[in-house]
Amino acid sequence: MDDRLDRALQQLKADAPDTRLDRLEPAVWARIEGLHQGKESAFLFLPVRAAAVFAALAFGVVMGGFGASEARAQRQEVAVFSLESRLAPSTLLEGR
Repeated sequence: MDDRLDRALQQLKADAPDTRLDRLEPAVWARIEGLHQGKESAFLFLPVRAAAVFAALAFGVVMGGFGASEARAQRQEVAVFSLESRLAPSTLLEGR
């Protein structure tokens, strides 16, 4: 079996640590505080983002309704299962 992982762990154990552990905790808390400050600034733009989502939703509903009413208003010339199809092969062949 390949024991590369075992060799790597032994080498890691033999190496000296890069940083002192007494500086680790303050660094972690500083990063956490930085993340909290970033979230607080993100809440400032919450009304703007909500307004943009609402505007996009309203625009989609209005344009979808307009497109649906336009599609319904136009008469379909060729309908596959319609009895009134002027261009159906059976109608053209019979000469009606």
